[in-house]
Amino acid sequence: MEKDSRKLYLYSALFITLVVNIPKLLALRKEGVVARYWHFDPYELLFQVAFTFIFCMLVFYINHRGWRVLNVLVTVLTLAVFTATGAIIQKKFFQPGFFPTGGYGLRLGLSLILVALELRIAWLLQRSKVKEIENAQLRNAWLRSQMALLKGQLNPHFFFNAMSSLSAIVREDPRKAQQFIHHLSRVFRNSLTLSDTDLISLDEEITAVRSYCELLRMRYEDDFRMDLVVEHPLADLRIPPMSLQLLVENAVKHNNMPLYLQIRMREGYLEVKNNLSPVRVPEPGTSMGLANLNERCKILLHREIEVIKDHDFFTVRLPLLK
Repeated sequence: MEKDSRKLYLYSALFITLVVNIPKLLALRKEGVVARYWHFDPYELLFQVAFTFIFCMLVFYINHRGWRVLNVLVTVLTLAVFTATGAIIQKKFFQPGFFPTGGYGLRLGLSLILVALELRIAWLLQRSKVKEIENAQLRNAWLRSQMALLKGQLNPHFFFNAMSSLSAIVREDPRKAQQFIHHLSRVFRNSLTLSDTDLISLDEEITAVRSYCELLRMRYEDDFRMDLVVEHPLADLRIPPMSLQLLVENAVKHNNMPLYLQIRMREGYLEVKNNLSPVRVPEPGTSMGLANLNERCKILLHREIEVIKDHDFFTVRLPLLK
C-alpha cells in the first residue's frame, strides 16, 4: 500500500472501531438501558477496541487492491476466525452479557460493512484523481500544441517585415544596410533563443524590443521615436516573448509616419501607446498581430489584452504575471 493509502486506512480503521464500540460507554450510566444487559469493564472494552481495530486493518490490507473472488473468500474466513476467537476469549476472561459470545459476530460484521464502504469511497476518489491527472496532461499537451502553432504564426510575420525593411535600406545606403544586418542578427538571435520559452522577464523583453527599435530608427530616422517609461525592478514580472516587438511592428504597419510610441507601466499593465495616423492600405502581412497576442495571453496568463482606440491614439494594455 502507498503511504497515503496506509494513513487513510489507519484513520478509517480507528474511526470504524470507535463507532462500533462507543455504545459500550453507555453502560457507565447505571440507570440506563445498556447497563441492564452489560456490565462495564474497562479491560474488556480496551480488548474489544484493539481486537476490532486489528480486524479492520487486516480487512483493509486484504482488499486494498479490490474485491476479487479470492480476497472475498479470505475476508469471510477472517471474519469467521475472528468471531470464533473473540467468543472464546470473551467466555474465558470476561463476564457474559446480553450476548454470551460478546456480540463479536455483530460487531465485526458491522465493521466489515463499514470497511467495504470505505474501500469503495477510496476507489472512487482514486479513480477521480487518475481522471484529473489525465485531463491535466491532455490540457498541457493542448496548450503546448497551441503555443507552438501561435509561435509558428508569429515568426513568419516578423521575418516578412524584416526582409521588406532590409530591401528598402539596401537600395538607399549599403553601409547602413550592414549596420541594419548587425542589429537584425541580434533580433533574430533573441527570437531563436526564446522560441522554446513561453514567458520571459520584462527586463529581457524590453532589451529585445530596444534592439528591434534600432532597426526602425535606421529606416525611418526622426520619423520614428519610442519612449520607455518603465521603472525597475522588472525581473519578477513575466510576459510572452516578442509581445512588445509585435505591437511596435503592428503600429508601424498600420500608421503613417511620423510615429511616436510610449511604453509605460500603468495599473498593473504594460501599456503601449502610439499616435493614430492610419494608412489607407496596410503593408502586406499575416494579419495575425493582436489576435495572436491575445490568444497567447489567454493561454499563458489567463487574461486578455485590452485595446483602447480614440481619435488620436491607439493603446494596447498587456497583462503581466508576477
